[in-house]
Amino acid sequence: MSELFKPSGDSEKADDYNERGISYFNLKKYPEAIKEFTKAIKLIQNEPDFYFNRGLTYYSMKMLEQAIKDYSKSVELYPDHADYYNALGAAQEDIGDLESAYNSFSKAIKLEGDIPDYFYNRGNVLWKMGKKEEALNDFSRAVDLNATDQIFLYRRHELLSNMGRYQEAITDLERSVQLSPSNYQLYLAEADVYEKMKNYSKALSALEQAEKYIPDPALISERKEDIRSKM
Repeated sequence: MSELFKPSGDSEKADDYNERGISYFNLKKYPEAIKEFTKAIKLIQNEPDFYFNRGLTYYSMKMLEQAIKDYSKSVELYPDHADYYNALGAAQEDIGDLESAYNSFSKAIKLEGDIPDYFYNRGNVLWKMGKKEEALNDFSRAVDLNATDQIFLYRRHELLSNMGRYQEAITDLERSVQLSPSNYQLYLAEADVYEKMKNYSKALSALEQAEKYIPDPALISERKEDIRSKM
């Protein structure tokens, strides 16, 4: 239970319901998990983790409005928990409430400014809002905090490419390849960017690298021929 929790009922029994809910959640038996978390909440109505756990379950069931309601209750009970805001932001983003999502991710960052995922998530929202430079700053912050997670580099490359900053996008892809040299998707992405740059020889080379690792090389044979026709 959270450090701020003050018992207001049968806490031991509520804990049992909560643990059973977690077990059901891990088994992806979401309706059963909901029932157990609800039992826990009925016994202890001021424990934020119970609402958060039920919110996670609702979110997994794509029941976003219910998830937002539970996440909001968690935040109300414990407003200094960054993960609560991050989860709330994700649900708000999914329903298209970008302004609220931005505010939630910003609160998470204010509480814990060294978690790359929070910047990554806010960056995605900023991009959707059309604020590309701000999104780029957040993706770059995520990369700075964890340069070994290629998802941050890959996402930044997508934005850079969208902004027409192709050479910077290639640099991020090259760094990603160093982290995961057998990931054929990275070479395909390189080919896409090189083609936009009209550097068809490098695009073809990237496809040839992808060919070494892709399960079915025939899948890109037509793409190779298309690139050759442009050379």
